[in-house]
Amino acid sequence: MPARRLGPLTAALLLSLLLLGLPPVAGTGAEKMGVCPELEAEQNCTQECGSDGECADNLKCCRAGCATVCSVPNDKKGSCPQVNISFPQLGLCQDQCQVDSQCPGQMKCCRNGCGKVSCVTPNF
Repeated sequence: MPARRLGPLTAALLLSLLLLGLPPVAGTGAEKMGVCPELEAEQNCTQECGSDGECADNLKCCRAGCATVCSVPNDKKGSCPQVNISFPQLGLCQDQCQVDSQCPGQMKCCRNGCGKVSCVTPNF
């Protein structure tokens, strides 16, 4: 059976949908937990992935301008531990992070006893 060619209108429609940055068609890869961080636009438009399922571990397939890259999501699994304000916390009283992706490994960016945020081990 010969290969079917796309008509110019169909090809243009598919290309415009790709360039608009619409999410991949449902069922093309497992959606992973978390939210993509805001990434700097890549100049070379490399398509590293087409869906979360093509990224290792907990990485998500995220847009970076015209490119797609596997990136650490902002929201990681687990919940922030409850802070006991009657018991003073040891540590730095300054913000150490803004989003989960700025913390190493499985650590999350959570409120600490000083009213600031720091990277802590989450509750699972």
